[in-house]
Parts: sequence; structure tokens; C-alpha cells
Amino acid sequence: MFESCRAHIAVLFVAALVFAPTAEAAGSFSSSDPLLNQIWAGSVRTAQDMIVPGPLTVDWLDRPCKIDLPEVLIDGVVRDRCPYIGDESVIDRTLDASTPNWPLQRSMLQWFADAQHGDGAIPSSPIYGGSNVLVDYNAYWVQTLYSYVLYSGDVAFAKQVWPNLVRLLDVFYPAHTQNGLFVNSFGADDYAYIRRHGTVVAYYNLQYVYALKLAATLAQWTGNDAAASRWKGRAQLISTAADAAFWDGKAFTDTTVDRATHPQDANSFAVLSGVATHAQAIAAMSYLAAHDWHDYGNTIADTNDWDDPNWGLLASDRVYPFISYYELQARFQLGLDSTAFDLLRREWGYMVKHGPGTMWETIGPYGGPPSDQHPSYDSGWSSGGAPVLTEYALGVAPASPGFATFTVHPHANDLQWAEGDVPTPHGPIHVQWRKVRGGSVLLRVSAPAGTKLVQG
Repeated sequence: MFESCRAHIAVLFVAALVFAPTAEAAGSFSSSDPLLNQIWAGSVRTAQDMIVPGPLTVDWLDRPCKIDLPEVLIDGVVRDRCPYIGDESVIDRTLDASTPNWPLQRSMLQWFADAQHGDGAIPSSPIYGGSNVLVDYNAYWVQTLYSYVLYSGDVAFAKQVWPNLVRLLDVFYPAHTQNGLFVNSFGADDYAYIRRHGTVVAYYNLQYVYALKLAATLAQWTGNDAAASRWKGRAQLISTAADAAFWDGKAFTDTTVDRATHPQDANSFAVLSGVATHAQAIAAMSYLAAHDWHDYGNTIADTNDWDDPNWGLLASDRVYPFISYYELQARFQLGLDSTAFDLLRREWGYMVKHGPGTMWETIGPYGGPPSDQHPSYDSGWSSGGAPVLTEYALGVAPASPGFATFTVHPHANDLQWAEGDVPTPHGPIHVQWRKVRGGSVLLRVSAPAGTKLVQG
């Protein structure tokens, strides 16, 4: 039992309890806000719906999607019904917070590693024999690998796919780098097939920096200190170039050509990657709040410059919960808790309130249905409400692989209390907190043997 030195936080820590190790123990979340509780449950249901029996041979349109695994993580119940590593970056985190399936998550990561192209690129999906490369999905493989090792503790797997990680970061990315920045030669091939103007794209570069920093941590965990130093150094060089190329004094622009558009993706990853200074990060998030705010969520852009007959219209009115998940993380990391909770309640709350209880692939202009001829109301990449609530509202996050050490820092904001369980390889961590007189937060933590609560 001890008192935290953090201002206004009173902490009661219950000594570690011994549990039988079980990765299958389910997570939970409840709070004083019923809407947030529904968001957590609906997000979890969505992620669980993505687990289907394998093997697969085709997607929903009978296009070849061959993946020979006994279980598979698909991207959506209606479409595309084929695995995509970008989608998995969110689905896995939702499963980690609720019902981990680490053998499945590992086998999916291994499939993408095994399908790596000769130039080091990671295919976006098994579709068309793994031939398709979405430029941003390369970095999402790194993010998903990092999260898997951090939550499962499976450092041995990081060592197993180490050659794939090196080929991706030291062969693929450098081959597409000019004057210190990544140059896109793949066309409109990203998470939304956006018709951006220009080949030097802020989002791709800021995401690359983020991937380098996560990979450097993986390198440290696996004893590859030389690689960690090399990737940290490269991340710093690209950060400097990206800041000069994309920051316009208000926010980060889309490309070196399109200086009018300030996308949600670029500005969210500017914060997560650490490219933005604190002042820039606050300004960027304020800009998004002022220009992308709608009652059904935050939109992907502040202009319609991406509009194209082959893509669609009204970019500035379209919502992609996939990218909003990363904006949520950015806001909570900056301590912008009020705007983070507001985004959760507006965007994920909109999907909850308008049914069917799972999370939509997109929210169309003016709050319309998902933007597709066959709209998906059950899409795994939109399930990020649950892991955000577990990590920030409940406050639990691993500080080292497998929760050997972990932190508990609730972002209480307007909540009066929260309670829940977080699965770990050692058994569940149980957390309860409630506000007491004077605004302090009384926190109670029960943790299994093999884990240690630390100040982070």
C-alpha cells in the first residue's frame, strides 16, 4: 500500500495475488458512463466477429484470398472477408484488451512475414496471392508486431521474424527515400485509396518514423543494440526533414504539393511519432478539432481536395474510425482528455446509437451509412474504442513485454468511477478507481504474480 506522488491521485495498491496463468481470462470494463460501457462492449464484439474458421480461398467478391490457417482474422463480416494487416493493427489491440488469442495473432503476423516480397515490402493482404502492397500497411505490420510482443511477452517471436523486420526497414524503405523523405511510388494505395496530390506524403513519413521507433524498442528487447541505434538515428533525420516539409505553422499538411489539406492521419501520427513538438502537437489537435468536428465524428480531412470520380466525394465530411483510433491515442497521450472523450462519445457513440451494436467500416457524409455499395456495419478496424478505454479510462498499460511491469494511470476526466480486468499472460490485472471528496482518485489494483506495478 502506498500513496502516489502524482497530484490529486491517491493510490491503494493491493499486494500481488497469485493466479493460475491463463491468457484466456477475459477482460472487462465498466464505468459511470453507460455509453462508454456500450462502446467497449460493441468494439469487443466487433473484433471477436473477425475470428473465423480457416482456411480461406476467396474474399466476399470471390477474388482469390488464399490463407491456409485453421483460424483467420478477417477485416469485416460483409467486406472484404480477407485479412489485412492494417486492420489487424487495431483488431489485435481490441482482443488484447478483452479476449486475447495470441496463438492466432502470432500466426497471422507470421503469415505476413512469410509472404514478404523480395524488395522487403510486406503485402497488405493474401488477396491476389499476396501481390498487393498498400504503402502504409508496411508500417502497420511493425506496429502490430510491436503490440503483439508487448502484450503477449513473446520476445522469441520477435527474434524469429527479425530478418523480416530488417529487410523491411533497411531494404524497402531506404529504396524509396530521397532527400531524407519517403517518396510514394505506389499511387493511391493506402488504407482508403486516397487520391492525394504529390508523392511526398506526410502521413507515410510520420508513420515511418513511428515504425522506426517501435522497431528500435523491439531491437532492444531482442538484444540488437546496433539496429536500435541505427533506427533511432534514422528516425531523427526523417523527423527533422518532415517537420521542415509539412509543418505550416497551424498543422501538418498532406503533401509537399498539397499545402491546403491538413489530414487527420498525418496530424495524428505527427503526435504519436514524436515528430511534433509539444506546442505543435497541441496546435495540430486544436486545428483538427476546429476543422474536422462533426456530431457523428471527426473527418479525415479539412478540404475536399481528395475528391475524385474514381474515389468518391466529400472527403471533408467522411469519417474513418480506423484513423480516429489513432487520433484518440494522440489526444490521450497529450492529456487532452476532454476532447478525447468527446470524440469517443460522438463517433463510437454514433455507431452504438444507430446500430446494430457493432462498429461500422466508415461513417458516410453527414452521418450516413458506410460509403460503399455493400456497406459494412461490422468492421474490425473500427473496434479501437475498447483498447483506448482500457488503456486510458481504466488506465492500464504494459510497460515491458508480457506485463512483467505495467502502469496504471486513469484519465478520469468527467467519469466518477471505472472498474475492469486486463488479461495478461500471468492472469488478469483487476483495477478499480473512484473519485473521492476533493477530486482525488482512489485506486485499487490487484495483480498476479509475475507482474509488477511501476510508476510510468
